[in-house]
Amino acid sequence: MEIRTTNQAHSDEIIHLLNHAHTLVAAGETSLQISCANIETQATTATSDCFQTFHPLFLACLAGQGVKDLYIETCDTCSNSSINVAIQAYETLNQAMAVKLIVHQGLKPEAQIKPIQENEPARRAFFKNFIPTVAKHAANTVEQVLADNKEYADIQQVLDQDKRNLPQLSKLFLHVLPQLNINHIPVPYLEDSPLGSIQASEACTACGDCVDVCPSQALNLKPFGQRFILEFQADCCTGCQQCVTGCPEQAIELLPSISLPSLLQQKARPLVMTQPR
Repeated sequence: MEIRTTNQAHSDEIIHLLNHAHTLVAAGETSLQISCANIETQATTATSDCFQTFHPLFLACLAGQGVKDLYIETCDTCSNSSINVAIQAYETLNQAMAVKLIVHQGLKPEAQIKPIQENEPARRAFFKNFIPTVAKHAANTVEQVLADNKEYADIQQVLDQDKRNLPQLSKLFLHVLPQLNINHIPVPYLEDSPLGSIQASEACTACGDCVDVCPSQALNLKPFGQRFILEFQADCCTGCQQCVTGCPEQAIELLPSISLPSLLQQKARPLVMTQPR
C-alpha cells in the first residue's frame, strides 16, 4: 500500500484544519465537513486546496481533537483514489485505537426541518426561524474573530515546543496519541508513513554508522563496561530505513508492525549489547 506523505507545502493547511476542528469541538460540534476549494458551496465548514493532506496520521489527529464524523466533498478533478488509500490506512491504524473517526464521502445530510403547522401563531414561527439564524451568525462571527487572531497559534505552539527532529505530522500525531485510547494490538508498518520500529542482531559491532545516519536521533550507543548497548527510541523513529541500509553488518531490520503504546514512553530501550571488534 503506497501512502503519500504530506510535504511542507501542505503543513499550513493541516494546521488550519486541525485548529478549525478544535474550534468546532470546543463549541460542541463533533462533525467536520471539508470540501474541495474549487467547489462553490455554502454548506461546508472548511475547504481543502489539496486532498493530499488526507494522510492517515492527519485523520488520527482529527480523531484526537474530538471529531467523530468527517464529511468530504470532492470535485471532478480530485484524486479520490489517494483519499481512499489514506482512509484505508487510517482504518488499519484504528485497530489499535478506541477513539475512532468515521469518514463519509459527500456532505453531511441537512437536518430535516419540520413544517410549520398552519394553526401555529406567526410570532412562534418567526422565532423558530429567527433564533437559529442568529445563532449561526454568532458562530460565524466567533470563528472569524479566531481567524483574525492567528488561529494557528495553539497547534503551532505544540510544534515549536516539540524539539524532536520529526516531521510536523509526526509531532501532531504523537501529541494527540494519549487521547486516542490506544491498545497493544500491533499495527502494520505503513510505507511512507512517518512511523517505524526496528530490531538489531548480535552482528552489530557498535561501529556507530546507524547512529550517524539517523536523521531523527532515534538511535544511540551507550557504553556498558567494555561493551556498548545500542538504544532505540520509538517515538523518534520515522521509518526512513536509513539505519537499515547504512549498517555495514546488516544487523538492523525494520519490523513489519508497530506497537503504538511504545510511542508514548518517550525513552530509549536497548536493542542489543555488543562487543566492539
